[in-house]
Amino acid sequence: MKRFRTGKHYHNYIHSIQPRYASMDTATHCAEPKETIKVITYNIKLSKNTGQALKLLAGHHNLGNADIICLQEMDHKGVKLIADELKYNFVYYPAILHPRNNKDFGNAILSKWPIVSDRKIILPKLGTGKLQRIAVRATLLINDTKVTVFCVHMKMFVRSYQRRIPIDQIIGAIEPSIKHSIIAGDFNTFSKSNCRAILKPFKEADFQLATGSIGWTYKYWYLLNKRSTLDHIFTRGMTVVNTGKVINRIPSDHIPIWGELKIN
Repeated sequence: MKRFRTGKHYHNYIHSIQPRYASMDTATHCAEPKETIKVITYNIKLSKNTGQALKLLAGHHNLGNADIICLQEMDHKGVKLIADELKYNFVYYPAILHPRNNKDFGNAILSKWPIVSDRKIILPKLGTGKLQRIAVRATLLINDTKVTVFCVHMKMFVRSYQRRIPIDQIIGAIEPSIKHSIIAGDFNTFSKSNCRAILKPFKEADFQLATGSIGWTYKYWYLLNKRSTLDHIFTRGMTVVNTGKVINRIPSDHIPIWGELKIN
């Protein structure tokens, strides 16, 4: 696959379709219609400890057998490992070839349900740095209902007033015919003003913050283990039944969060 050079030590994948990795026939037998579905979002830092993340996703009672898993900072090898072992269909788009480890870095959506379409959304280049960020979109067929899912990884050093720009772009990518949507991932909302900045456009578009009560999802040691809520799950056309997080920082600096949702 040709890589598109935009700097001395990194590559942005600027093509709208490639590179793309997918497996659509692993989870071939859908379960009986379900009253609720479970969604997880998890940033596995630079795909360093995917084996340990796999054990956590498979072994914890609040994470096992989720319907949808949104993963960030992934390479193809790590996505395939988790999807194959846990029997998920998946679609994965790398955003960049990362300069820190010379590995791909991108977002994946894993699903127990059929993936009927997918695409990559290149987010606007805001703030400092030249490494691009993306959202991955997949439309799933759940209980004969189309549900559009976005896996998002936003930049860290972006001014609060700029943060609604990529949110508006993502929401704008939902067709009017789609009534049920999930937008999940690492929004890098390090401050309360960052959180307020993304909440406003979501609220205007009738999205609900499903995970608003779970508290911190990330602690960074270099600032005395200050806690921040970087990871979120937003929904539209659904009722939030339950949410939570699993505090285990062995696989990653982020912790996995989950939401149990009912399709209205």
